[in-house]
Amino acid sequence: MAPDYRRYSKAELEEALSTIDKARFPERVKQIHQALAALDANNDDSPVPEQEILLPEPETPEQIQRKLLGTLALIFGGLILGAMLLPVYFHSFLLNNEMVTPFKWIALTAGLVVFVITCKKFLHTRHLRKMNAERLAKGKKPIKVDSPRRFYSAIGAALLVALFTALAVYRGAPVALHLYVLDAKTATEQVTIAKLPRRFRRKHCNGKIYLAEYSAQFFDYVCQVTPRSQWEQLRPGQRIRLHGSRSELGFLARDTSF
Repeated sequence: MAPDYRRYSKAELEEALSTIDKARFPERVKQIHQALAALDANNDDSPVPEQEILLPEPETPEQIQRKLLGTLALIFGGLILGAMLLPVYFHSFLLNNEMVTPFKWIALTAGLVVFVITCKKFLHTRHLRKMNAERLAKGKKPIKVDSPRRFYSAIGAALLVALFTALAVYRGAPVALHLYVLDAKTATEQVTIAKLPRRFRRKHCNGKIYLAEYSAQFFDYVCQVTPRSQWEQLRPGQRIRLHGSRSELGFLARDTSF
């Protein structure tokens, strides 16, 4: 019965190789060589691809061009999102209740798509090479391919970008469409005050008024549509008139009257 050389140690295999009759047992000699090779492979201390430290490589002209185009696209996309959110800061827009669900789904879809694309970009080895180059330039230790920190930072950054995109689509897109695309007409809407904050001055939203008719929405309030002297006279349950413009998407409030 032939011995099972897979169970032998390296010293035992070397001893067997030196004492075996190679002419009489060529198959056993082959098995010993295979067992030694397997042991050498298992004891190899070279890093596997997942543990490899990727360092920057010289960029080709095509890669430099793609990098420039990608940077320009990123800047352009950021400007578009910023332009969508900027009107929200200066205007109080109330989305029609029947438009809430469609815009929620659009915002969630946009956020999910951006999350996947951003994760893919941040987890690409090209991004890791660039990050390691920056860390080495600062005298810091480079990050390995399988580093948990790499995955957590990529997911965290992608989540922030996705949330910003979803907010821009849900909150900013209706306002931008109302102001620049749709045919908004001057209108007046009578609403009921649901509640008021304790102070008039609020960060980014002075004179906030919560409205009962829009309580099913997350953004159920208007800001900066009434002076402080009038706001201090308001009470929950009181009916007021909002003056502004209305479109198919909602109502843009500019001022109020009792």
